[in-house]
Amino acid sequence: MPYRFSKVGVLMTTTNRTVRGLGASAILLCCLGTACGLLSMDPSLPVYTAEQIDSAHPGYRRTTVSSAGASYVNDFEEQSLQLIDTNPKQVVGRSQFGDGKICAIAGQDPSVYLAVDVGSEMPAYEVYRNSRHPPFDWRHAAFQRMRLAMPEGPAANKETTDPVLIEEVLRTLRDGAPATPPVASPPVTASGIPAGVYGVLLFSDQLPGLVFRPSCYIEKTGQVYLADNLLLTFTRAEQSVRAEWIPASPLFAQWVQTR
Repeated sequence: MPYRFSKVGVLMTTTNRTVRGLGASAILLCCLGTACGLLSMDPSLPVYTAEQIDSAHPGYRRTTVSSAGASYVNDFEEQSLQLIDTNPKQVVGRSQFGDGKICAIAGQDPSVYLAVDVGSEMPAYEVYRNSRHPPFDWRHAAFQRMRLAMPEGPAANKETTDPVLIEEVLRTLRDGAPATPPVASPPVTASGIPAGVYGVLLFSDQLPGLVFRPSCYIEKTGQVYLADNLLLTFTRAEQSVRAEWIPASPLFAQWVQTR
């Protein structure tokens, strides 16, 4: 499963994140639909226009797609949401330019959430929320299952339904304090993937078709951290990952490093 990042600076297509390529909302305006869906869209589908501004959250961008008075946003809160089915099939709209798809999300009311293709060369769907609907409140949600999105290693794709372990993760994210001094930025590989950073997929009956995806960072020393969101910055000189890394509990740290 991919990482999900908001990008600033010199933008590169690759993900979210992550890697499904690092598909990010910041590339929406320049490539929404330019190569997504090689077949022509049904001309009767609603047309969605796109607008992007700075988010109220420093470093992030707020992207809005709108059609017939309905507006959907992708901002800081949506960066930690991921589609379970990364290739949705039910097309409900199209982008203003090209054949970019706007899709319903399986299990979700399309008046609340939509999947918008923000890819360039390959489809890459991001989650957009109706601007009149409140953001998903993970702090008060109940989660029934957790999976570590680690592609290889002793804990690769490890899953649990242990409510104690799941609550440990939520408690750390909700009540924990960022490490002092701040954790050094994880190195980013040549392929644009932050080394040692993996998604923690949390499944909730309150969020059908989607998962809440915080991240964990396993340092070479074995120290483990959690963060509810990441910001991947591309500039001409460097690539970096910023997050408020919180030390994980010993229980979770052991879980992510053992079979």
